[in-house]
Amino acid sequence: MDKREQALKIHRFRKRIVHEHGATNAGCLIVILAIMILAYGGYKFGPPSIDDYQFRNAALRIAGYAAAGVLAETKYGTGRGREEIEQIREAVLLEAIDLRIALSRDNILVEKEGGFVFITVKYMVPISLPWGEFNWNFAYTVNN
Repeated sequence: MDKREQALKIHRFRKRIVHEHGATNAGCLIVILAIMILAYGGYKFGPPSIDDYQFRNAALRIAGYAAAGVLAETKYGTGRGREEIEQIREAVLLEAIDLRIALSRDNILVEKEGGFVFITVKYMVPISLPWGEFNWNFAYTVNN
């Protein structure tokens, strides 16, 4: 091995050492930034999403109870003498209160046709972000 090859070998070794000790590249910083953004998004948008999932399942359960005619015998029973549509609306509203969802009676539409019960719900969850407020709208219809 001559001196030139030996010098190139030492140069490559030193260059590799410099890149391995304390040096960062832009890709690493971008990945760290992306992970931080995803974690913050999960922190802000996760709880309303989970609450909506639980509320949707509760509305589906209420629609099933109402279609079977046993809503008054469940934990949602609000009185037998009331109109059935109003009783279903009250049960949905009670479930929204339990899950801390801001929902008014006007945003709950209940329709009963034959053996089917349709519950339509519309509400909004404000999410505060560093650059402003984001209003996340939820609107869906469940049936038995």
